[in-house]
Amino acid sequence: MLEHPIVLWLLLFAPAAAIPGLMAARAGRPLSGYAVAALRVGIFAALVMVLAGLRIPVRTPARKLTLVVALDASRSIAPDQFEWMRRRVAALGRSMSPRDRLAVLEFGRESRVVAPPADPRLARVPADRAAADLGGTDIAAALTTALSLFPADAERRILLLSDGNETRGRAAAQISAMTDNGVRIFALPPPPSSSGRVAMVDLEAPNPVRAHSSFALRLDIQSENPSPIAARVGLLADSGSIGHRDVILQPGLNRFVMPFQFDAYGAHLMRAEVGVNPPVAVVNPAVETGISVISPPRILVVSESAPQSLLSALKLRRYDVDLAAPHSLPRAAEAFLDYQAVILADVSADSLPDPVQQALRDYVGQYGGGLIVTGDALRDSKFHSGALEKALPITFVDQPPPPSREPVAIYLCIDRSNSMSYNSRYPAVRDGERIRYAKEAAIELLRQLDDTDYAGVIAFDSEPYVLSHLRPLGEDRDELIRRISRLEPGGGTDFKEALEIAEREILTSGIAAHQVILLTDGDTNRQYHDHDQLMADYANEHIPVSTIRIGPDLENLVLLQDFAKETGGVFYRVDDIRKLPMLLVNLTQQAMDDKGRRATHLEYAGQSSILSGISSTEIPPIGLFAATVPKDGAEVPLRIRQNDKTSPLLAAWQYGLGRSAIFAADTDSSASLGWVRWNRYAEFWSQLASWVMREGDSGPFSLRVVTRDDGALELRAEKADAKPVNGLVCRIAGDGPAMDVAMTQTGRALYAGESAPLPKGRYNVTLMLKEGDTEQVLVRREVAVAGARAEGHDELRLRPPNIDLLNELARGTGGAVGASDRTIVRRTGAAITLYRNSASFLLPLTIAMILGEVFIRRRYLGD
Repeated sequence: MLEHPIVLWLLLFAPAAAIPGLMAARAGRPLSGYAVAALRVGIFAALVMVLAGLRIPVRTPARKLTLVVALDASRSIAPDQFEWMRRRVAALGRSMSPRDRLAVLEFGRESRVVAPPADPRLARVPADRAAADLGGTDIAAALTTALSLFPADAERRILLLSDGNETRGRAAAQISAMTDNGVRIFALPPPPSSSGRVAMVDLEAPNPVRAHSSFALRLDIQSENPSPIAARVGLLADSGSIGHRDVILQPGLNRFVMPFQFDAYGAHLMRAEVGVNPPVAVVNPAVETGISVISPPRILVVSESAPQSLLSALKLRRYDVDLAAPHSLPRAAEAFLDYQAVILADVSADSLPDPVQQALRDYVGQYGGGLIVTGDALRDSKFHSGALEKALPITFVDQPPPPSREPVAIYLCIDRSNSMSYNSRYPAVRDGERIRYAKEAAIELLRQLDDTDYAGVIAFDSEPYVLSHLRPLGEDRDELIRRISRLEPGGGTDFKEALEIAEREILTSGIAAHQVILLTDGDTNRQYHDHDQLMADYANEHIPVSTIRIGPDLENLVLLQDFAKETGGVFYRVDDIRKLPMLLVNLTQQAMDDKGRRATHLEYAGQSSILSGISSTEIPPIGLFAATVPKDGAEVPLRIRQNDKTSPLLAAWQYGLGRSAIFAADTDSSASLGWVRWNRYAEFWSQLASWVMREGDSGPFSLRVVTRDDGALELRAEKADAKPVNGLVCRIAGDGPAMDVAMTQTGRALYAGESAPLPKGRYNVTLMLKEGDTEQVLVRREVAVAGARAEGHDELRLRPPNIDLLNELARGTGGAVGASDRTIVRRTGAAITLYRNSASFLLPLTIAMILGEVFIRRRYLGD
């Protein structure tokens, strides 16, 4: 080892020192000449080595010890834990020999020596932490600083007093440097703090979330208190309180999940705060995160006629629903990208040409779209082997004939008086809508009946008008529908004679399953008791009369209620007249003797995310369904058994990049009324639609925005197809000047960009294509940025000690974790390497060589 290696360049002149000896050798005295040359070169080399500061390594047993104590002074260490460290240093000083040396340094984000190596009895640690920056923990830097404090002639020990939770650097990378320098590391984590600290750790939410959709806020709170404590958690959105929750914090990490929902598109800053009663201390009282709320999913429902129950269920869950006829569908898969899912309700193979079926198949398989097929579409075996079938989890088959049942007799009495044309204040009904909805309801009822069922219709004002006597509906269904559609309001109100006609004709028909439905606003010209005998006759003949009262008026309300009650019918008061069609279908279903159709049994085939939260015991029965055969790989959560045959009622699978499913019942059929009336019907359709629907935004691009800890935005755009695009940028606009971030292609259909750190606030992010002066907007998104995390945020997480890291450091250097003071300070006499200066023996050797060279020259060379 050399102190001045540059001096070695003088060795280039060593041959010059040998010249006199070489000349003597050529003059005829070779032995003496060569001896003189060698001695002169040796003398020159020895003097050069002395000047270069050559030091010789010497292995010798160590006779003393130097211990460097590294104290973790970061904010993650509680005051009582730091006081414990100070006491440990004092105890170590008392247990060490005065010959040994003790040094102390404190570290956080940086390191500082508070006591250089000295007499252990003199070591003192100030009560105030001396680390330059407490907002971080850099154990690696502390080890490097400790290594510089060791003298060369002592055993080297480091005592690391820390929880091991480093937030900067990588301490494990220092192990090789420690072993190369003979340093052994001992580690002691401090005991748990007695102050019972509490800290907010994290607030997480899905990002983005859909408007009107419930999502889970996950809140993590760490408690160091040894026993459970009461706390109050408050939630704020955009600085306004949105509620609080009283919780019990158990020792350790507590995780709470809170459901929440935003009903408007935009961005919000969510903040969670925790409060506890003294003497428990809150280290980090609040956390904040930004949430982007995007518009509800768009769903396209395709049907020949509007499936009211399905549309109502989807709109109840706040989906953005469009209705289209099959013949209007596009023939390009890209045209469906405006929707997250497509539902085919009642379509035929003839109404979906092969190009449209192929487009739907590609929409699912190539673009990740969602597809659901239900209703009459599943009964059309012409779909078999077509493009649509390839995307579905089932195979179409020929349908068995529908099960037979006894005919029913339904007599409908419709109020067409002047009052049916009046409007009302609540709910808002415009002139003429009462009679319009009444006609639509009657027509919908007739469409639900079979041709063999009997139907009679009377329209009444002050007089009855028989539109059709009671007879098989197949004889004049279309004509009866036309007659009903032509009804206009006029005249007074008297339904007594209409009910008398209906009674006579039902008794004459002899049909066992019968029902009379009276549809009126109740404003009759007769008195209550004028109907007593008629009411008694209906009751004696066991003919149920269901009365439907339209609107919020109160006239003759008791009469309609009693008529239904005495005859075994049902009374309904309908405020929202838009519900009339489904209500009449419901009443018709109750009149049907439908044993053949009801001889089915549902089989719950196991857990499925589609039926999450829905128990098998609460799923209603169903009367009529389409028979299909599930494909290999299909998930079949619900099967339906009839006699000895089973068929999927609900089937789903992954097809290419997307998903598809079938529901093998007609959503608006009378046989499905159990499902329509089910209080979880909307939830079922919501979960089914959510399972199949494509993720991301509507349109050819989906945008994902992630906020980093420093406030910068990571922008990720995914294109529905792999065709590359140029000029893709994200414009970020806030209170200051807007910035454009160029999006670089990073994958087959992936593009990425990154913004500079942004201050706290809300921003509009617009994904667009720029070509010259033209800008095409693709996706708009509002985001909320909580700003850069405060310095030292990670120090307030109250994590348990990182024993794994402490063990790695100790075992890698021959130390230990949790060793006693006696073990830490005991000298082992381990061999150490000392570097001694070579001048002490090189100078005497040089003198001896000089004397030898002089002797040879004078004795043998005659000098």
